[in-house]
Amino acid sequence: MKLLRNSIWKKDNDIYKLNTLTEEDIKKAEEIFKIKFPEAYLNILKDQNGGEIIYNAFSILENNFLSEPFIEVEYIYGIGKNPGILDTQYLLNEWEMPKGLILFNGDGHTWLAFDYRYESSEPPMVYVNNDEDTKVIKMANSFNEFLEHLFTVDYEVVEDEEFQIIEYTKETFNRLLEQDNVYELVEAISYLSQMEPDMEWLGNEFLKLINHPDEIIRNQIANSVWNHLTYQLDDETLHSFIEIFKIDNDSDVQGYAEMIIEKINYSFDDLKRDIKRCVENGGYNVVSFIFQKNVYHIFQENKLNLEGPNNTQIFDSAEELLEQAFLEGKPLKEMWCNVKIL
Repeated sequence: MKLLRNSIWKKDNDIYKLNTLTEEDIKKAEEIFKIKFPEAYLNILKDQNGGEIIYNAFSILENNFLSEPFIEVEYIYGIGKNPGILDTQYLLNEWEMPKGLILFNGDGHTWLAFDYRYESSEPPMVYVNNDEDTKVIKMANSFNEFLEHLFTVDYEVVEDEEFQIIEYTKETFNRLLEQDNVYELVEAISYLSQMEPDMEWLGNEFLKLINHPDEIIRNQIANSVWNHLTYQLDDETLHSFIEIFKIDNDSDVQGYAEMIIEKINYSFDDLKRDIKRCVENGGYNVVSFIFQKNVYHIFQENKLNLEGPNNTQIFDSAEELLEQAFLEGKPLKEMWCNVKIL
């Protein structure tokens, strides 16, 4: 099956569809990664820069690592970020994946990527599973071969039963507590940590669960506090979690205590260190933070950038950014004590 360039995209507006791609965008991205993108990839992006596709699966010809004969693929990242392939460096660091991969689809636990570890052009395509010992598995010799094996799977029954997003309330959470249904509790903890506005109730309920005998529950609470609740819980409740995490008998839970402390104590000196590391190592993402309810990103894209809701400040060096960057008209250094690290 030969895919035509204009046949792959759904053409709907979706979160994966980025601004129209330019030659300058391609050049900058290739300079950042120090590679050449496959022609087949650039061809589809010239029609649309990332987005949902009309297929939803990749056929696996030799499958000895998945229960299904296919991998789900419902979108392809374009050249850009939030989301796009320029998020790769941050995601590789976050999920401890090998350097040399460029991610174009995934959710944290599993990813699809260009494998540039041994090639600088026309790389193979790989499947990355962060939950398995064998993380990186080749699935296609080229992006063109990857495109040729995309097809559509009918999810009619599976979607209804497994992929439906369940909304949890205080009442359903209390019922799950009574039933002690571990796997549903994990889902509820994750959902409520992002959706429940009553922080006092949420903090108290999570504190009741933090000594649960099942480490899966304790890990999910620790992850949710670190990832979503660090700046929403009151100081007393947050520090109660930290002290309990420190003495947990699971090392992963203990690790979250350290990460929360690192997040809330992230100083201007830490920022200096991370910017300089990024410049020296050719990294991309430095740090993201909240200031006065707005999200800001410091990243490297040829030059150093401080991107805010209304503009992007660009600097030639780490020293220039640290001295000349500003937030709401005031020096970054002066305002740093008021930021909250994401």
